[in-house]
Amino acid sequence: MGVTILSFGRDLRGQDHPALARAGQEAGAEGGAVLPVFIVDPAVWSAPEASARQWRVVAEGLASLSAALAARGAALQVEIGPPAEVLDRLAARWPVVRGLALGAQPPFEAWARRRGLSWRPVAAPRRPAPPLGELTAPPGLEPGPIPEARDLGLGFDPCPGRPRGGRSEAERALAAALAGGDPDAALSAHLAWGALSAGEAARAARLAPEEPGARRLVSWLARRTRFQRVPAADPAPVAAPPDPAADARLAAWARGETGLPAVDAAMRALIHDGMLDAGRRGLLAAVGCGQLGLDPGACCRVLARLSADHDPRLHGAQFRAAAARRVDPLRWGRAADPEGVFLRRWLPELADLPPDALHAPWTCPAAARRLGRRYPHPLVAPGPGRPAGSRSASPASRRQDSRQLAFDL
Repeated sequence: MGVTILSFGRDLRGQDHPALARAGQEAGAEGGAVLPVFIVDPAVWSAPEASARQWRVVAEGLASLSAALAARGAALQVEIGPPAEVLDRLAARWPVVRGLALGAQPPFEAWARRRGLSWRPVAAPRRPAPPLGELTAPPGLEPGPIPEARDLGLGFDPCPGRPRGGRSEAERALAAALAGGDPDAALSAHLAWGALSAGEAARAARLAPEEPGARRLVSWLARRTRFQRVPAADPAPVAAPPDPAADARLAAWARGETGLPAVDAAMRALIHDGMLDAGRRGLLAAVGCGQLGLDPGACCRVLARLSADHDPRLHGAQFRAAAARRVDPLRWGRAADPEGVFLRRWLPELADLPPDALHAPWTCPAAARRLGRRYPHPLVAPGPGRPAGSRSASPASRRQDSRQLAFDL
């Protein structure tokens, strides 16, 4: 009985999955078996962008996918190790004849060439993939447990508000986006890890144009697709000698302690939820690389690690677009949150202040007494986003539109 390896990556679903459907069809026609496998590559999960909050979303997605595949006859095999070594182990145990995956997986394809096997990347079609039939598992298949974050060496990372992974959560998130919810907050994690396909989300919006969020969802998916087409590249680090002051600013920015309320509230929300709307993500990038003069690569990695929906196909391009903008955090915050509702939630040490003082506590004598005690002094004077030491922005460049920053992302 020949075995077809079906490798999963960022496509943790049993629906609208053409590679899965093809593997079942081809193996069934030949009387063979399908071995669904997800390989946890230590090199990926030891990268500075990786975090336990991301793995927990993945682990929940793996559990959901394994249950769906087991109901069809072949549960998911989760293996830890370098891909070539894991594939060698699988090929030693079963007579592997081919490999399939949704999209390109270069390490897997290189392994197959060395073994003289066929490994075919299957492209995602515009039309729905055919439904999945019954699968035949290789003899003796006994999927092991899904590893915990600590098994991968991922450090302590509480994130109580993070999205939950898995297909049922993805379907609820899609319904929420169609009902008018923010699609970035609702769906980005599920699309990043593939519990839901972009095609499914787009078709759902087109089939229900009367839904309040349908048009917004279609527009959001289109912008997401455009960013995915931008060549992947992290922002280049700043070539500069070690600077303890810059390191201290980076640490304060990453904790949400810059003394700029709109920036700090956004960072604290991201730390707690692992998710953030596009406008506030853009604010963090623009101020970090602008007023604070931080290393773009370091900022990019911090935001990636804190994002439960981190997707390397999108993150670098979105960060570069946001970091290039000039943003006045005080004006941005007042425009986006005039009554200070968001600030009160994430900055309890300022929650009793009126809106004007809440956005700019250094301007209010009563609030100013808290600075340096309950809330930090501003690291830099608020203003349009230019690195410390640069010339001031022209009047034209000071015209900010908080909605434009979200639109660009």
